[in-house]
Amino acid sequence: MFEIIRIKRLRENLNLSETQFAKKIGVSQATYNRLEKGSGNFTADAISQIVAIFEVSPYWLLLGEGGEEPVFLKQSNTNDQITITKDEFIELQRKALRQEDRIRELEREVEELKKN
Repeated sequence: MFEIIRIKRLRENLNLSETQFAKKIGVSQATYNRLEKGSGNFTADAISQIVAIFEVSPYWLLLGEGGEEPVFLKQSNTNDQITITKDEFIELQRKALRQEDRIRELEREVEELKKN
């Protein structure tokens, strides 16, 4: 779906422990630890919570748009809020999945070429 490392980068950028981050998004520290290590999947609700709570760009979180470091939504007042619809969120997830599938496909092709 997306690179879990971006969740960890966000947490570290905010100087939050796993426990603090987990509490803010409404999961236990043990659950969060498993998610950050890739032993589980973040739900759409959890990702939506992360975007809303930490005001991070969903495009950065899901697709990595904007670079390695977290891209935060700039909000000078409540009229400047950026929102996306559920359909836009689902489309972002689909794009992220297609990118990940393409990367796996390219990795398999490289391995095949190495064998020959």
